[in-house]
This record gives sequence, C-alpha cells and structure tokens, in this order.
Amino acid sequence: MSDTRFARQRATERCGDGGDSSGLRVAVVGSGLAGLASAWLLGRQAHVTVYEAHPVPGMGAHSIRLGDGDGAPLVDVPLRVLTPAYYPTLLAIYRQAGVEVAPVDYAASFSRLRDATYFVYRNVHLGGRSLPWVTPSGFLRSAARGIARGVLRLHRRGPTDLREGRLAGRTLGAYLESEGYGTAFIEGFLLPAYASICTCSTETVRDYPAELIIDYFCSGVTTLGVMRAVGGSDDVVGRLLAPAAEVRTGTVVHRIEQDGHGVAVIDRAGGVARYDHVVLATPADRGAELLDGDDALRTVLSRVPHESSRVVVHRDARLAPRDRSSWRPVNFIVSDDHPAPMATIWLNRVQDGLEGGPDLFQTWNPVVTPDPSSVITATEVSRPVVTLATQDVPERLAALGDDAGRRIWAVGSYAETGIPLLEAAAASAMRVADQLTHRSRAG
Repeated sequence: MSDTRFARQRATERCGDGGDSSGLRVAVVGSGLAGLASAWLLGRQAHVTVYEAHPVPGMGAHSIRLGDGDGAPLVDVPLRVLTPAYYPTLLAIYRQAGVEVAPVDYAASFSRLRDATYFVYRNVHLGGRSLPWVTPSGFLRSAARGIARGVLRLHRRGPTDLREGRLAGRTLGAYLESEGYGTAFIEGFLLPAYASICTCSTETVRDYPAELIIDYFCSGVTTLGVMRAVGGSDDVVGRLLAPAAEVRTGTVVHRIEQDGHGVAVIDRAGGVARYDHVVLATPADRGAELLDGDDALRTVLSRVPHESSRVVVHRDARLAPRDRSSWRPVNFIVSDDHPAPMATIWLNRVQDGLEGGPDLFQTWNPVVTPDPSSVITATEVSRPVVTLATQDVPERLAALGDDAGRRIWAVGSYAETGIPLLEAAAASAMRVADQLTHRSRAG
C-alpha cells in the first residue's frame, strides 16, 4: 500500500483559493463534514445547492444547548476531535474557512466493568508535544506494564512493518497475535481504544486491515495531541456553508437520476431540480438507495458495511470509572459480556463553559443503563467500517471518476484510504472538487 500519510499531505497542497466562476450548477446531498467540505470547496467557483433531510445541517443535527440563550454551552453530539498528525486536509480547510481550533486534553483511563481501573495516564505538554505520562505507582499493575511495553514496541516496529508491506492482507488481530503482542496490550488497550475510534464492535476492529490501524497509531497521534473546533459544530457549519448559493434543510431527497443533459434531484415532496453534477455526501448505503440508473456507483456504495452505536449525554457517574481519582477526559470500560467497549467522555474536561459545573458525560455504547432522570439526549449513529474485502472501495470510487461522462460523485469518510474519520471525508471532498474543477477548466 502507498504511504497514506504522504497522500494526505499532498492533498493539503491542492487546497487552493478557488477559481473563477465556472457556471456549473452542483447539488450536494447531505451536510455532514463531507458535504460541508464539498460546499466550501465548490461553492467559490460554482452555484452550489445543499440538500439536508434534517431541519438543521447534518453535522450539527444532534447538538444540544445546555440552557436558554445563545450564551449557553453547546455540546456537539457526537463530540468531534482531531489530531494534526492525521488530519492535514481537514485542518487546511479549517484554516481557509477561519475555523479556530485549540488543543484539548484527551488523556484516558481503561477499566473493567465494576472493577478497578488498570491503566490510566495524563498528558504532559513539552515543546509543542503532548506526551502520555503514567505515574510510577501506575506500573505496579502488571496490566499497565504489559500495555506500556506493547505501546513502545508497536511504535518501534509498526512503521517498518508498514513501510515494508508486511501488513498488507492481514487483519489487525492476526498481525498482533502472530507478532506476540500480549493480551494486556491487545485486549486491554488497543482493541478497546480503536473500537471506539472506529465506532464499531471489538470483533470488527479486530478484523480491520492492520495497515489502516497501524498507520493511524504510528502517525504521531500519541505525541502531537488532540484538538477541537473552538466554536463547535455550529461554527464549522456556518463557515463551510457560507459559499453555498442555497441550503435546503428539511428536504428529503427521494431519487437522483442522470441522463445525457445532467442530473435530476427529486425530493420526497415531488420537487425536481436539475444540475450539471451531484455530490452524494450521504452514508454509502443511503446513497445507493437514491441512485436511479447509475449501477456502477450503486454497486460500489452497496459494498460499504456500516455499524450503529448509541450515544447518550447524561449525568450518571455510574458510567464512569468506579474510582473518581481515575477519571480522565476519556474513559474506556470493557466487559466480556458486551460486544463493544463503553467510552465515557467527561465533558467538563473537554468542553468550554462546563468547568466547575455538575458532572456531564457523553457515553458511547453504554453497557450500564443510565438513570433515565439523568439523560439529556440519546441518539443512534451509523458509521462505515472497513474490512479486507472492502478495502478497495476508495480505489474503485476513484476509478469511476475517470469516466468522462460521470456526473454523480460520492464523498464521505468511507471514500478515501484510511480509517473512516473526518479526515477521509474532507480528503474525498477535495478529490471530487479537484476533478470537477479540472473538467470545468478543460471544457
């Protein structure tokens, strides 16, 4: 596999200032990050109409305001963070759009359900780096020593194995087990952490392509820290949608049809609008359902697997580690009786405006049912996952783009090589924007 980090860096070099108006009419269906990035990149050179089924743009559809008035804290659901080590394209777009980002403490703890915390660290900031630090007493636990050995070994061996192609065609679980990484590291640290990062079950992340996870792990995420947009999703949405000519929220797209003259977007109310191109920024399975006549694209999109997770914002401390002194901004809690780890984010430590207030949590995959009176909001989130069998989806989508007659394009976190995160969504939007800009100028 080519070096995906190099490919991501090259993507940022293409993030230019836009060009003269091309006269193109483009519809962007969906306003998650991929749709927002598409609107930003294309809206400065084409007439862009954004369609969104929710009454507000999709990236902020589940956000909640804690109190009345614009000054009340706004909590993103799900919470979105990024690291400069893995998100160069997204950060380049954010810089262009004026989205301010700032470091946030994302230290973590690892516990077993109804048992003591077995590994916990804090972040120490030195010379622009954010280094994980475990107190000497923390190493009294054998699990902590095994985890630390595994982290150091994978940082040392992973880049070489990745560069020399020894990970190709291997699942994460098969690679770790064949190389003799211990149970404490595999089951107690890496799988719970990456099941949460990839928003999937433990078995699914075990079956992930090893090269994708190791590329992320060795990219610098443990030393360069984590950041979030200071203004949250509301600020991101407002800035990235600014170049769009029209935003149609509360409009459910029913069908997308291409013919020799363009593409028709038909909404559920019967409205029909024609465009030169349509950018599908929906989940892959939803995009496949909308297509009428584009069998090649529908076939590729139908191959993308998805998993759903429950996200709850609440005040029930029973979903945090048993010992409060072990609480960290992110708390992973594993259980042999549940298919996915529970990840509880202590929002008071990562969200401005919550410091000193009553404890507030955002929990993914709650394995303990929170007290109903403590629940502020709950939602289901569906995310794409990657397997060895579907690892070629980005390559197949890129190949479809070589067709001179193509007018329907797919973007999303599944559409670029890597873990399906916001970076891949932004990179796919940039790729499609580049292709449409090139065609417009060539024409």
